Amino acid sequence: MLFLHRSERADALVDALGGVLRVPLDDPLEAELVGVPTRGVERWLTQRLAHQLGVSAGGGRGDGVCGNLEFPFPGRLVGDAVAAASGVSRDHDVWLPERAVWPLLEVIDKCLDEPWLATLAAHLRAGAGRSRRFSTARHLADLFDRYGVHRPAMVRSWGAGDDVAADGESLPPTSVWQAELWRRLRARI
Repeated sequence: MLFLHRSERADALVDALGGVLRVPLDDPLEAELVGVPTRGVERWLTQRLAHQLGVSAGGGRGDGVCGNLEFPFPGRLVGDAVAAASGVSRDHDVWLPERAVWPLLEVIDKCLDEPWLATLAAHLRAGAGRSRRFSTARHLADLFDRYGVHRPAMVRSWGAGDDVAADGESLPPTSVWQAELWRRLRARI
């Protein structure tokens, strides 16, 4: 079950989390998942929760234990949820930027002299050597990944062959190449 709590005060969030964690899972060996933005927040939460969970009767001693919790970063938490829903393991997801960069490089190399890719070709030719080629492809792979997360309607439109921006308007002529490059990457993958 997913619980989402919001507050302006972190101590109020810890209290709510402690209340949720006091109810044990059906499987005592299954770890609870708590998304955190940093390892520092993880350590702070662990210390604060230890004052609430597993404390001795009589209270006030603060001798509790905080255990069997996993603290993934939000990206991993969302990625694991998407993997569970889609049936595609994160270990085999070809759309992860670190994996998509390689077929993207193949597509770029194959199409670099085509007119629709002139903007990218000019950028690559202005750079020095192959390092710019890889870093640009990696940046584009990250960009396509972010589009999928933050602008899914735009990516669906691109898949349908429509060159539209996130707001539904037509892409400016200088950006149409992104939609075509994404479509060719999709076909390649």
